[in-house]
Amino acid sequence: MKGQESESGMATKGGGLYLYLALACFAGIIAIFVVDGYLGIYDTLYVTAQEREQEIEPDYWQQPWVKEQGYRIAAEWGEPVHFRYEIDNRTFSTYLTDVEASLWKSGEELIELLDEDIAVASFGEATVDWTLRAEELEAAGSGVGEYTVQIRHGEVERRVVLSYRYPAEVPPPPPPMR
Repeated sequence: MKGQESESGMATKGGGLYLYLALACFAGIIAIFVVDGYLGIYDTLYVTAQEREQEIEPDYWQQPWVKEQGYRIAAEWGEPVHFRYEIDNRTFSTYLTDVEASLWKSGEELIELLDEDIAVASFGEATVDWTLRAEELEAAGSGVGEYTVQIRHGEVERRVVLSYRYPAEVPPPPPPMR
């Protein structure tokens, strides 16, 4: 009988070892997915137009139609449009980059809005912001219409399509006489 007890005791200990090994592997796989989903460089853009702030999160930029067409925002002519761009460094080293923002119309660059070198500490954030005013567009010889705000840092490029329109209470000027 003593031999049977030791055999059954060994079987239980061996089975428990495999169970703990399987649980450790499962926990390791879960940890890999959590770390892989967390680590990296993430960017979030906040745009304030018409007294409303819109947040464009990192995952939103991954959608194919946003990559092709950009994010669309409407603003009334004469109102400033404020941009706040946050870069979140979730890596173990400092992230050095040059953040550029420019305004384009019909494939031509009109205004350089921002050109700033930044250093984002490991597991830190950096924020750059700028404001686009109608006066800047008028100085560049432009007015109401659609513009593209292009934001770049490193190999990342983001596009926001900004549609300026006349305020509802002010009718647009009449077309020129011919």
